Amino acid sequence: MSILSRFLWPVAVGALCVRAGADVLPPEQLLPKDTVFMVTAPDAAKAKQFWANSSYAKLWQDPSIKPFKDKFLDKFTTTVIKPIEQNLGIKFSDYEGLAQGQVTFASILVTPKDQTESHLAKILLIDSKDHAGQLKTLLSQAIKKWTDAGKPVKSQKIRDADFSTLILSQDDLSLKKIFPGFKAIDSSEEAADKSVPKHMELTFGQSDSLLLVSDSPEAIEKVLSRQAGGLVPALQDLPAFQADYGARLRGSPVYLWLSAKSLVDMISKAPVGGDDDASASATRMNMIFSATGLANITSASLSYQSSPEGASAQLFLAVPEEKRPAVLKIIAADAKDSTPPSFVPADAVKYWRWRLNMGRSWKTLETMLNDLVPPGIMAQISTVFQMAGKDKDEHYNLKSELLDNLGDDIIGFEKAAKATKLADLRSPPALYLIGSPNAEKLAAALKVLLSIPFQGAPIKDREFLGRKIYTAAPPNTQGNAPSGVSFSASGGYLAISSEPEMLEEYLRSTDSKSKALIDTPGLADAAQKVGGMGTGLFGFENENQAMRPVFDVIRKHPLTMQDLTGVPLPPSAIGDQLESVLQWADFTLLPSFDAISKYFYFSVYAGSFTSDGFALKMYVPTPPQLRQ
Repeated sequence: MSILSRFLWPVAVGALCVRAGADVLPPEQLLPKDTVFMVTAPDAAKAKQFWANSSYAKLWQDPSIKPFKDKFLDKFTTTVIKPIEQNLGIKFSDYEGLAQGQVTFASILVTPKDQTESHLAKILLIDSKDHAGQLKTLLSQAIKKWTDAGKPVKSQKIRDADFSTLILSQDDLSLKKIFPGFKAIDSSEEAADKSVPKHMELTFGQSDSLLLVSDSPEAIEKVLSRQAGGLVPALQDLPAFQADYGARLRGSPVYLWLSAKSLVDMISKAPVGGDDDASASATRMNMIFSATGLANITSASLSYQSSPEGASAQLFLAVPEEKRPAVLKIIAADAKDSTPPSFVPADAVKYWRWRLNMGRSWKTLETMLNDLVPPGIMAQISTVFQMAGKDKDEHYNLKSELLDNLGDDIIGFEKAAKATKLADLRSPPALYLIGSPNAEKLAAALKVLLSIPFQGAPIKDREFLGRKIYTAAPPNTQGNAPSGVSFSASGGYLAISSEPEMLEEYLRSTDSKSKALIDTPGLADAAQKVGGMGTGLFGFENENQAMRPVFDVIRKHPLTMQDLTGVPLPPSAIGDQLESVLQWADFTLLPSFDAISKYFYFSVYAGSFTSDGFALKMYVPTPPQLRQ
């Protein structure tokens, strides 16, 4: 979708037909059965309250944030909002408060009358309820301004209702026209941008209190048919949606739903009369969907719930257990204890434990790769494994040494970054542990495996508390201190870290009497909100401690897109605009973290597999100082 159309959806205007009538149907009844994607706030007031109750919304309203917020909003208003308002002849502030009922955006599969192939049409629905008269007046005023300004607008009837279509030219959609306040844009580069369409048509109108905006009259016609009680089947009649709605979506202030099966069918279908490249791409996608099993996922949903105690979210992938995709089989955890062990310290800012049967997952991965990767590449990988370690023992089998000694437990945790510069934030101290029935043998196998990429830099070892610590580092060719990875076997785990101090702390943990993460106040109660610590996948993040070094650094150092992404952006008009946007945020105006630390607490999440699919649940308790 073009940048301009994203701003036009809420305010596209037209000749209207306002009828006194019953309340607008809820989204699951208003949308047709062939809806592929939707995101909705069924009740705008509840959605606004959901956001207002969040700690981040309260942080945004804190007086100490005001200098930063005011400068950012001033830049945004001057550079983005005012130019768009001038171009459209409207004021966004006039439309504030119009959304009183549902706000729904959806993609619907339609087949235009003059075409044989179906495509996804986008539609926005906003219910103004008792503000219908105000909506009619505002839209009438806006369309008059557009007509007076010479913008092409045509009228049409859809199910006996008056609708208008605004025709936007390529110039209207250009970055230079939309954002004149940004840095100068190379016109030749923009002209070569094929993503800018030659023109775009937005059709809009009002039915009762409902505003409809779409790039397809056919999509509007389907929604109006549903509103009028027509024979077009509703989304709620779709079994996949019924299952998700009844189990997870009902009562959510905001939720997202995707018909994964419909999307896969569209992507993998070769276009009629298409060129060879399009047919080859469709064939390739079919092969990927078949090998990974992603075609078996029927739907995906994301929903939110809130209470005074905290907020929760749930991502769900619906797929029957007997049709579970290979991708999900690879990551499928067994329903085993994922409680933080006593050696995980209380100052860990991130923790996760994954009860993965690694041997089983390895075999599933191999099968999938054999179907996806060219045979020659798989043969080369197999040869590397066969030859590794043979220089010292001709009977050595690296693959067997790895597979036979992999367990069903993976643990990872991080500590707050000791950051003085932005680069430090990307590599906080971390430790990873792999469960093993024979950790010493697994460590020996890892030593052989790592010797392959680190040729010319022998893996060193040293003694520490009766344990051997191995360190593999690349050759120091530039005179810098070599970075690498250290690992050791202890307590039924192979421990791995790029920070020797983290590894040594773990090896000392049996004698340590320091506080453990499991004793964190409120952690056990929060875990129950996501299904407990016995689902096989459990995680924790102490946002309060994790954000402290971030604030300390960004208040002192200018931030660039490369700092955020970790990689330099190639020179381009879009890259320049992103850098410009980032400069609107003057982080030097942020307060000290202590002044706003009360808005940050911790979060937990858990993943579980059932006969119906995979669920990932997250819960964020309300910070203690914000509880009423």
